Amino acid sequence: MSRFILIFVGPPGSGKGTQSDMLGNKLAWPVISTGELLRWHLHHQTDLGKRAKKYMDAGKLVPDKVVEELVEHRLAKPDTKQGVIFDGFPRDAKQLTKLFTILKKTPVLSRAEGDIVWVVEIKVTDKEVINRLVGRRVCDCGASYHLVYKPSKKPGICDLCGKKTYLREDDRPKVIHERLKSYKASARPLLTYGKDNDKLLAFDGNQSIKAVKAEIWQAVKKLVKN
Repeated sequence: MSRFILIFVGPPGSGKGTQSDMLGNKLAWPVISTGELLRWHLHHQTDLGKRAKKYMDAGKLVPDKVVEELVEHRLAKPDTKQGVIFDGFPRDAKQLTKLFTILKKTPVLSRAEGDIVWVVEIKVTDKEVINRLVGRRVCDCGASYHLVYKPSKKPGICDLCGKKTYLREDDRPKVIHERLKSYKASARPLLTYGKDNDKLLAFDGNQSIKAVKAEIWQAVKKLVKN
């Protein structure tokens, strides 16, 4: 039996995190987010977490090598046997190549047919991305809101802790344009892999969350059954 690996790809604000979480719940497959993995290892003070913390404390980005080890460690868990959903990894050609290397050596490989890797693309226009992100507001407690789609009960005040919400620097129009440019360059190899190997599922992310969710579920359900 093959293991399905679904790599969610989409620009910032596309909703890929939301969609990957909902699909993971539906299939009972783990969703692997490198950010969540990192937080888990930091909280539990593992060796990997301690190594990552040294870079973070020095104001540096956690290097790819450490991120890849986090992924390899997670893929070795027995709950990944049927399928895995990736959100935020791999980000580029180098990480995609590394993922294939990791998949070949993870100990869950009691599967004769190996892994089937699909790319799930959520397409959103630049204009829609900007509209979504400039309306986003966050709080230091971790809560997230949107001026139109998910407003707080009291404008500018977090429902959970009562602190002021704010617009992240990353969500300012000038920065969003740079983020979009960077995303398109890094995502190109992943989309090329999907197209060249007939392993690409693409969805219109300009629709409502509910509509996108329904389309993804129908396509993946058919995929897994086959």
